[in-house]
Amino acid sequence: MVKEKHSRLIFILIVVLTFSFIGAENRVSADVKPIEEVQNKLKGISEKERSVLENLFKLTQEVEDMEREEAKANSEIGALKLEIKELESKIQKQQKEYDDKLKVLEMVLVSYQRSGPASYLETLLKAENLTSFIRSINIIRDFSRNVGELLDSVDEGRKKLSEEKDKLTEKISVIDNKNKVLQESLDKKRKLKEEQQAYLDSFKEDKAHYETQLKGLEQMWKEIKVIFSDIVKDFRKIVQEGYFPQSKLNLSFKLPIIKGALYEETFNDVIKNHSNLPNMVFHFYQDKVVIEVPDKHLVLDGKFVIQGKTAFKLKVDKGSFYGIPLETSSIEELFKNGDLLIDIKDLAGDKLIFDIYVQSIKMKEGYLEFEVKVGA
Repeated sequence: MVKEKHSRLIFILIVVLTFSFIGAENRVSADVKPIEEVQNKLKGISEKERSVLENLFKLTQEVEDMEREEAKANSEIGALKLEIKELESKIQKQQKEYDDKLKVLEMVLVSYQRSGPASYLETLLKAENLTSFIRSINIIRDFSRNVGELLDSVDEGRKKLSEEKDKLTEKISVIDNKNKVLQESLDKKRKLKEEQQAYLDSFKEDKAHYETQLKGLEQMWKEIKVIFSDIVKDFRKIVQEGYFPQSKLNLSFKLPIIKGALYEETFNDVIKNHSNLPNMVFHFYQDKVVIEVPDKHLVLDGKFVIQGKTAFKLKVDKGSFYGIPLETSSIEELFKNGDLLIDIKDLAGDKLIFDIYVQSIKMKEGYLEFEVKVGA
C-alpha cells in the first residue's frame, strides 16, 4: 500500500515537472517568435522601406543621444547641488568662526580703549627696578602681539569666507548653465520626436506597418547593445587568458624590435572556439578592419590604434545595423562599458621578462601587423 502511494506521488511529480517544462518552452517560444518575425521581415524589405526605416531609425538614434545628454546634465546638476549644499554648510561654519573672532576683538579693543595708552605708561613708571621695568615692557609687547595676531586671524577668516562665497556664486552660475543645456536637450528631443511622428503620419495607411517595423528594429537595437558589450568583455577575457597561441603570432626578431602578425583566420578561430556568445568575425583589409556580428546584422568599420605603451584598441569610424547606418553616438554607446582591446603583454604571457612598447600597428590584407620595442 505504501509502495503504491509512493509510486503515485512520483508519477504526479513527473507529470507536473513535464508540464512546467512545456510551459516554459512555450513562453520562450512566445518571446523569441516576434523577434524572429521582425528579423525575417527586415531581411526582405524593399529599397523604399529601407530608406523610410533608415530615416526613422536615424531619428531614434538622435532621440537616444538627447536622452543621454539629458541624463548626463541631470547627473552633473545633482552633483553640483551636493557641492553647493556642502559649500553653504562650510560658509555657515566659517561665518560663525568669523563672528566669534570679531566679538573677541571687540572686547579687547573696548578694554584697551577704557585703559588707554596712559595706563601702559603708568605701568612702566611704577617699575621699582630694571627687572620690573623689563617685565612690564614684555607684558605690553605680548599684549600688542596677541592683538596683532587676532587682527590677522580675523582678516584671514574674512578672506576665506569671501573665497568660499565666490566659489558658491561660481557653482550657482555653472548650475544655471547646465540647466540651460538640459532645457535645450529636452527641447531638441521633443522636436525630434515630433519630426519622427510627422514623418510616420505622412505615410497614412502604411503608418501602422512602419511603426511595427520601427518598434521591432528599436527592440533589437537595445538587445544588440547589451549583447555586443558582453562580446567585447568576452573577447578581452579570451586575450587575457592566453587563448591566442604564441605559435600563431608569427614573431620575427631584430632586437630591440620584435615584429609580429595575427591573421584574421586566427582571430576568428580563437573566438569561435572559446566564446559562447554570438560569433564576432574579423576581416582585415589594407588600412582597415571590418568586424561583423552576422547573427545580429551588425557591421563596424575602423582600425586598431595604439593605446598606452603595450596595447592597441579598435577605433570605429562607421557602422551599420541591418544595413542602416549608425550615428557616431550610437557607435560610442556600443563601447560604453569598455573598448575592444588587445594587450601585447597578454599575448606574450608569463614568458615576458622585458619591458615592451608598441611602436606601430598596421592593417594589411588578411592580417594585422605589429611592431614592439624591447626595453626603454
